[in-house]
Amino acid sequence: MSKSKRRPPAPAPAARRTPQASAPGPAPAPAGPASPGAMHVLLAIMALYFLVYGFLSTLKFRYYLYHDFDFAIFVQATAQVLHGSLFSSIRGMNWLGDHVSLILFGIAPIYAIFRHPLTLLLLQCLGLALGALPVFAIARRRLGDERVALAFAALYLLHPAIGFTNLFEFHPEVLATGTLLATFWALDTGRLGATILFGALSVACREDVALVVLMMGLTGLLPSQPSGRRPRRPAFALLALAALSLVLSFVVIRPRFASAAAEYGLMYKDWGGSVGQVALHVLQNPFRAIAAFFSTPGNPVDSTLKRLYWLHMMAPLLFLPLLAPVTLAVALPVLAEHFLSSRGQQHWLLFQYTALVTPVFAVAAVHGMENLVRFIGGGKSAAASLARPGPARALAAPLCGVALATSCVCGVLYGPLVRVGNLDLPQRPEPIWPSTYDRAVLRYRDRMVARVPREGGVVAAFEFLARLASRPVVHSMHHILTGYYTYSTTRYLVPERIHAVLADIDDERLAHYVTPSATLRVRELMAKNDLHPVDAAGDLVLYVRGAADTVDLVRTAAPAPAVARAVTYDGQLMFAGFTLPESIVTRGDLLPLQTCWRRVARADRQYMVQLVVRDAAGEAVFSLARHLGYLLYPVHEWPADTLMRETYRLVVPPTLPAGEYSMSLRVAWWRQGPTQFSQPDDPTLAAQGLLVPLGNFTVTDAAR
Repeated sequence: MSKSKRRPPAPAPAARRTPQASAPGPAPAPAGPASPGAMHVLLAIMALYFLVYGFLSTLKFRYYLYHDFDFAIFVQATAQVLHGSLFSSIRGMNWLGDHVSLILFGIAPIYAIFRHPLTLLLLQCLGLALGALPVFAIARRRLGDERVALAFAALYLLHPAIGFTNLFEFHPEVLATGTLLATFWALDTGRLGATILFGALSVACREDVALVVLMMGLTGLLPSQPSGRRPRRPAFALLALAALSLVLSFVVIRPRFASAAAEYGLMYKDWGGSVGQVALHVLQNPFRAIAAFFSTPGNPVDSTLKRLYWLHMMAPLLFLPLLAPVTLAVALPVLAEHFLSSRGQQHWLLFQYTALVTPVFAVAAVHGMENLVRFIGGGKSAAASLARPGPARALAAPLCGVALATSCVCGVLYGPLVRVGNLDLPQRPEPIWPSTYDRAVLRYRDRMVARVPREGGVVAAFEFLARLASRPVVHSMHHILTGYYTYSTTRYLVPERIHAVLADIDDERLAHYVTPSATLRVRELMAKNDLHPVDAAGDLVLYVRGAADTVDLVRTAAPAPAVARAVTYDGQLMFAGFTLPESIVTRGDLLPLQTCWRRVARADRQYMVQLVVRDAAGEAVFSLARHLGYLLYPVHEWPADTLMRETYRLVVPPTLPAGEYSMSLRVAWWRQGPTQFSQPDDPTLAAQGLLVPLGNFTVTDAAR
């Protein structure tokens, strides 16, 4: 009897197979597009952001509130691309040697259609607003809840760093904020074409964006999909893009167009004289490099600001980025670029230096929320945990509410729009709302800009540069004052073929750049280019080449003043009297004031005067300090024992109520730091606060 053969057991039905453990990661994206309601809310908050910041950018431009020269540099660079030139006269070099911002070639056609500086500002607002789209898409994909995704989109737009970046000038790298977020989304979804497109747009914004893209590529090789694998081709594409950008920027373009006018290595002189030396020093001293992220030896103020940086960046996101350290690592090279620098502005939120950091933190916040929800959900995907009732789902909505509330509080305490409280923090570098003075001088600024000759080179102060930057030859007044290029040891030669100079000589922003030899360079500029004053309002003066019809600023061997007075200061300078040619003035108009002086001995300091206006009750209503002689004609250059007359046209604030007022002056001397008042030889002035009366005048509501 033969033995029957035992058959092997049949395989279990597929439905009864035990599921294999999968690596944690996001669930597949929710089926179909986002709901119309969610998209309407998303578009509404994006539109609101664009309208608010677009309005503020336009307002700042209208009232000449852009007080740096970065905006003007890129206006000129974009305009010059349309004329086939890459030279920036403001920077004194080919702008590609300064920063490799190839994105300007893409912006130039738009600028050709809308040829106005506001085009760049509004593009910046639009680019930052559009960044909310990929944040929403990433959060929706990772968390599977549209309401939570909308909260993260709002957190991105509410972040103080986004607002500060938007309102400080224009910078091409700010456009990378939105494109980097889009690159994160494309990489997360495994879309090769979109990854290449947005990655290429990102690295085109500036050379150091490649550092972020490089780290994105490296972290993109890590597993994150439920299967434990993710498409690697997009990550490799980012690595290739980053490598290509770094080679193109640092091996090809910058060596070819570099200039001693930009020596950014000076910011890292404590770490080495080149990129290689800095990297070697960091590798040899890793603990010192880590410490630099939180402190600056010998500078307690900067150390405090560095530590506050982390609080100010994390708090509006409820510290959720800390729960996604791998994503945060994407920002490490750029953070090192900033914190190893000796330039304090790179350690604050107030400037453009967070443009490449904020998108990483925003995505890290989404990933941090995902990790938190997954942990509470017992290891299940975040989307699955939020899809059904449970502790994770119960936590999500309150947590988002707390995050939004916290972000709003941060915006109130140290944000770009309002600031409540007495936090000892740096003030915003530029105003966002016109002051009384800005409103008062608006028509005079407009008038002088209109009088600038259409042809020829121009030297201008910060607030005028962007309006004039479409010209091929524009120079910044602060370079004339210092005699050096910005962040460079290269001398800035006084330019020739200049047809106009427009500047508020005593603007407080220019005062920072005044050096003892500044007057000599300004005088050389005027003499070399045959420039003469043709208009003046306050210390705002327009000089035009070869002008015959001029205004009187400082006169030598002047006639005697209407009211004589003799007060000697420091044994060097004597106040000899004054004349008020007019005693009635309309609000917002100019009140001429002539003061007479004598240099009675060798002057060893730069003199200033402070004018103080008081109402009928004796209360001071406003005051201003200014260089005696309009900075161009300082006391130490006056002929000895010769009567000198300075004519000043005081801008009467339009908010000043009609009535009777008195004016007085006191003498000070210029220096960096607190004002030092000169001591008069008249002891009776001490009881009057060192103020010398200059007579009375009447302010009326309407023209006589």
